[in-house]
Amino acid sequence: METDKTYRTGLGRIKGIVREDAISFLGIPYAKPPVGELRWKPPAAPDRWSGVYDATEYPNRAFQPPLPERLDVGEIPGEMSEDCLYLNIHRPVKRKRKRPVLVWIHGGGFVQGSANDFDPIKFALDYDVLVVAMNYRLGMLGFLDLSRFGPEYDGSAAIGFQDQILALKWIKDNISDYGGDDDNITICGGSAGGGSVLAMIAAPKAKGLFDKAIAISPSEIPLESPDVITPYAAALKMEEEAFFEYLKSLSGEEVFKLQNDGGVGGLAAIDGTILPKTAAEAIKAGINPVPLIAGCTINEGPMLTELLGDDPNVLKFFETALASQAGVGAPEQYLAFLDTVVPENATPAERVDRVWFDVFRSAALRPAQALSEVGVDAWIYSWEAPTDHPFGPTHGSDVRFVFNGFDESDDGEMQAFYKNTAANREIAAMWSQTMVNFIRNGDPNWSGIPNWPTYNAQTRASLVVREAPSIIEDYDAEDALAAYRLI
Repeated sequence: METDKTYRTGLGRIKGIVREDAISFLGIPYAKPPVGELRWKPPAAPDRWSGVYDATEYPNRAFQPPLPERLDVGEIPGEMSEDCLYLNIHRPVKRKRKRPVLVWIHGGGFVQGSANDFDPIKFALDYDVLVVAMNYRLGMLGFLDLSRFGPEYDGSAAIGFQDQILALKWIKDNISDYGGDDDNITICGGSAGGGSVLAMIAAPKAKGLFDKAIAISPSEIPLESPDVITPYAAALKMEEEAFFEYLKSLSGEEVFKLQNDGGVGGLAAIDGTILPKTAAEAIKAGINPVPLIAGCTINEGPMLTELLGDDPNVLKFFETALASQAGVGAPEQYLAFLDTVVPENATPAERVDRVWFDVFRSAALRPAQALSEVGVDAWIYSWEAPTDHPFGPTHGSDVRFVFNGFDESDDGEMQAFYKNTAANREIAAMWSQTMVNFIRNGDPNWSGIPNWPTYNAQTRASLVVREAPSIIEDYDAEDALAAYRLI
């Protein structure tokens, strides 16, 4: 049963939608619509609304291509639009001050995803937490480097990250009106969302806006933004300035079509303005050294590699392109390392599988290592819960467990490459409680897991999540991850 309920906030009255014992406030604007003169500009704080703001419908999502058929989760609510800077808040209906706040930053390679992708009300109810999910600009509308066109476009390669920062500021300033504890905010994301968590750790303007972080299979933010202006201008036989004027004349949907037709992927980069350093460097510089949980799955690669197809030339291209992320600016060293750990007879797909693993594993380890050096707690895990899916415990398959997303009412079909079984529900209950302990108290330990020590360079302990979780020291030392050679 769904009903509406109105609350008073510092920005005005707002109407949320009650579902079961939870209430959701959907489509709250945290910025002015980034259209017209605000396209490719830093997000601007929104105006106070008048009357009662109707927060009962899912908001617009950023323009994005459809998910691959294998990952199709059904129809996602919300129209696609350039006007997409909204967030959703979910919490139990029962009035209670100062619930811990979990901020979810969606993944999708910085070209897909939205705040509407999943419904966390069961998680919010089960664990008495407040969950916020944010949208941010994607693709060429969110990460296109236009700095060559004047200082007003400095930071344009990180516009999507600027959106995330303003969303965090909105949450810090306003979440107490919704019963959230503005002194207990944890940011969490998977894949590109995990990379976004690292970006927020690295962003000076995000300092003080969150207290803890969870990075699920994070991707390292590349050191350079790819140049798409020059090839696009050349293809259209335009000077670069004329091409930029042409871009500005297009609708948001037309910019997206140009991006999609050209096969432009993720453009996010450490731009030197919004993100001056990598997360590990930023931690050592004292920018945002907050407690962190980070880790990845044991088989990150197979699902992602399959999406690339089986053309050896394409796979070789991605092996080389991803080497800079795995090796953070030292791709030649990383590729030399790769040759030592991959058999000579490995197929191109098997080589790329290994690169994907190193991309995500090293991105989790570097900030943990940096935090240990400055005396801040970090915990590292490896997700290895068994599944009969041929991909194994692969990229993104653990996110459903974080939010205890298995329910006895589910139909037993494959859910994120895992079946809805009693064993998986038990693992999900264990893992979500572990995350909630960290969200609530800053320490993931509880009676349901073995004592999980903080990470340091001496022991390199990792919690290995199988049917029975265990602690393994020197977990990554055996094959001397490139992270340790380049850290």
